[in-house]
Amino acid sequence: MTERILEVRDLRVQFEGRRRGDRPVLAVDDVSLHVDDGETLGLVGESGSGKSTIGNAVLGLVRPTRGQVLFRGADITSVTSGQRRALGQQLQVIFQDPYSSLNPSRTIGSTLAEPLRIVRRASRRDAAAQVEHVLAQVGMATDTFHRFPREFSGGQRQRIAIARALVLGPKLIICDEPTSALDLSVQAQILNLLLDLQRRLGLSYLFVSHDIDVIRHMSHRVAVLSKGSIVEQGPTDEVTGSPSHAYTRALLAAVPVPDPRVRSV
Repeated sequence: MTERILEVRDLRVQFEGRRRGDRPVLAVDDVSLHVDDGETLGLVGESGSGKSTIGNAVLGLVRPTRGQVLFRGADITSVTSGQRRALGQQLQVIFQDPYSSLNPSRTIGSTLAEPLRIVRRASRRDAAAQVEHVLAQVGMATDTFHRFPREFSGGQRQRIAIARALVLGPKLIICDEPTSALDLSVQAQILNLLLDLQRRLGLSYLFVSHDIDVIRHMSHRVAVLSKGSIVEQGPTDEVTGSPSHAYTRALLAAVPVPDPRVRSV
């Protein structure tokens, strides 16, 4: 029987207004979803739909107003900072901008080895060996270890960011628009790398994107978000092949096709 790795129950996230007297902003409204071992759930919607806020709530970067986040059945909604660090061995993230997530003044090897040294108490030699291993897994050369982020292209930096997410051996990775800042040809390479890693390592992904075509390529199931609420959820083939909600149909209609007179929906 497939194990449920992540469950979000009735999640609500509300932010205070920026200025005194402003009305609170409801970013996520009673969202429920789950991710099973080895699968990808795609979260898709326009900018401001709440998809990244859900990912940040799972990561503990924003505090839910209401609801629960369960990881392997345990409630992680309000864990301590120490418990959150320990969760890093099982739960990681890949952000949209790889350059801002890498310290420009430190070598790649130093940055990637740090969590192994802090969390695992690994020796310098063992940490270096594990970093070199994950860099090879993402297709980066051995000399990457001693180089700085500025020496790499955007696609290479995203591969390094993926290696950083892998270094502790997690089972669930939040992918927050991981290819939207890349050229189309590089996007395809990174997406295929993520699929290959999922097959080889048994990873689960919560994959956030505004691009329903990317979601269709990556996901086993999809949840469509509009104004903080899920308007449609189900197997990807069903949702993208026979969408029941007008918003989903609008997202699909916006996907570029070689001949604009030919549409599947």
